[in-house]
Amino acid sequence: MSTKTLETYLLAPQKVAIWLLVVTMGCGTVGVTVISPALSSVSEYFKVDRSSSQLLLTVYFVSVAFFQLIYGPLSDRFGRKLPLLCGLSILALGGLLGSVAESFETLIFARVFQGMGAASIYSIVRAIIYDSYGRDEGATALSTITGIMMVAPIFSLASGGVITEFIGWKGAMFLIFLAGLIPLSLNSILLPETNFQQIQRLNFDSLVKNHLSILANPLFLCFMFASSSCVGIWFTMLGFFPFEYKRIGVESSEIGFWFIFGPLGFAIGNFLSRRLIQSLGIVKMSQIGGLITLFAIITLLIPSQLNWSHPILIGGPCLFSGLAAGFVMAPSTMGAIATAGNLGGCASGILGATQMGFGVLGGSAVVFVGGYETFEHGVFVLVGLAVLTILSSTMAKFISK
Repeated sequence: MSTKTLETYLLAPQKVAIWLLVVTMGCGTVGVTVISPALSSVSEYFKVDRSSSQLLLTVYFVSVAFFQLIYGPLSDRFGRKLPLLCGLSILALGGLLGSVAESFETLIFARVFQGMGAASIYSIVRAIIYDSYGRDEGATALSTITGIMMVAPIFSLASGGVITEFIGWKGAMFLIFLAGLIPLSLNSILLPETNFQQIQRLNFDSLVKNHLSILANPLFLCFMFASSSCVGIWFTMLGFFPFEYKRIGVESSEIGFWFIFGPLGFAIGNFLSRRLIQSLGIVKMSQIGGLITLFAIITLLIPSQLNWSHPILIGGPCLFSGLAAGFVMAPSTMGAIATAGNLGGCASGILGATQMGFGVLGGSAVVFVGGYETFEHGVFVLVGLAVLTILSSTMAKFISK
């Protein structure tokens, strides 16, 4: 074996164990899903209105969005492992702080900390997958990982409602502490370094230059908006759907059960996606997902027109919109990161920040249009995001030709 061949072999990224990535990404979702069934209880405990309780999601999304822009470039410069371990430590500390919070302001601060830590998972794990598997195989791997990891949000949504009912919302916060501690312990021992093409400089000028070069790529923008609008739909649902379930008489302990339909559909969609990507391609998969999403969301408007009020009429469309998201997320995510070359961490950070930004944008739009008072107004926000998914995927098709 020649010296060059040996060097290439030694520096080739190891394919990180799928189960380790599943556990890490699954724990990253807990900070969102476990708190959603507890929002109404937090509102009652601190005697704040519904819009104020929405801040627990909003500040989390803003924190995750901003710090992904930090972790991504750090992982390009210093490798993937060290920034990830630092972020997981912060997530665990934020969960612990939230579990002992005695004021709404302290809980808000804890949520900022939790978002700061969770940002490392969202931005760095995607880059690790791309390092290990490349674009097309990475899309298949991400679909597999996402499909399996849906056990975490299904568990946290269900357990979040039960824990809130019998222990209180502080129990839900303690789950977030465990969601940081468990992957921290596992990754510190088992995660190999995957980034062997680290950039040599990281200062403000190079940071701006790298971000602008990525954002100047129209194909990256198309994939970014397709995936971000899809994430925006899911996070917006988490914000105002619990109050609609409450309005039609669903108990707090049961809300988590009805929320399971979304992650269940997402898991099914990802498993179907990994089989269809090779034959249909990542662009067509995103287009199909966008169309299914739009159809599912429009059906949410039917019950109000017929004066029907059963939770399955919300859970059913959530199942199909989750399935559609499984068609969009992995293909568009890997497609976006693949456009960035050795700046995969930076691209992943921009992508993740935009996705969280759409979560904040969707939640704010629901408040603005009065979606907490009139459910149909909030649904129209979801329709707009679904249309954006379709348009972005269609533009990607023309640009990639």
